[in-house]
Amino acid sequence: MRISIIRKLTAVALLLMSAPIATAADNRTEADSSWEKGIKAYADREYDQAVEEFEAVVERGFATADTYYNLANAYFKLGQTQSSASGTGFANGELGRAILNYQRALKMDPSMEDAAYNLDLAVDYTNDTESVPEGVISGVWTSVRDSFTSNTWTIVSLIALTLTLAHVLIYLLSHRVTLRKVAFFAAILLFIAFVLTTWLAISQRSSQESHDRAVVICNSTTAVHASPDSSSKIIREPSQGVTLTITRALGEWYEVMFADGEKGWIPSSYIERI
Repeated sequence: MRISIIRKLTAVALLLMSAPIATAADNRTEADSSWEKGIKAYADREYDQAVEEFEAVVERGFATADTYYNLANAYFKLGQTQSSASGTGFANGELGRAILNYQRALKMDPSMEDAAYNLDLAVDYTNDTESVPEGVISGVWTSVRDSFTSNTWTIVSLIALTLTLAHVLIYLLSHRVTLRKVAFFAAILLFIAFVLTTWLAISQRSSQESHDRAVVICNSTTAVHASPDSSSKIIREPSQGVTLTITRALGEWYEVMFADGEKGWIPSSYIERI
């Protein structure tokens, strides 16, 4: 009798343990299927179907940088197609969604050059004319930082540290004056490289984990108010796709800051975090 009860309990336990695994496997299979359907739909210029399939991959939790990139392309092409047919131009918010997903792709993989290039093209369709141009030094830093992921920069920094310690040992243990000089200066240069790459890794990680940037999601333009009240003064009307920074929240309103430093309030339903 006891053996029978134990067997039943064991069977129930195994069933409960296997259920989440089966569900995860099913989700993975469905996500892969949606991915393949999305690729085919895009190739067939059925952009609305492509959007639906790539969004399904995201909803199931299997999104990658490639998923967001393809989803952004599908949104952009869908908007262009509808614009050609009706002459309205991104009337259903496709541009904002495209820019949002290009940003998300770059957040996951900052070195994705195609996403960065397409993002620049998409931004040209917005009215974000008050953006502050990036300085030369800042632009170079951002370009170098985004050439690799934070994990890659971390690996490079560890290699630089290891080589620094190796050259320090050579300097301390070697009896040859020339070798000691070479090891000394090499250790200094490698230590500088270690500090620089560590800084790049931290900067890249901070950029990836920032949750305060958002994109305006609307059909055309939306009003930014002087206070969290729809009857207050309108200080700006950004179009879909404009990227801004969330500084604080108050109920259903967000205080946001634009690239030129101007602040205002916008309903939370009109923006979406990257």
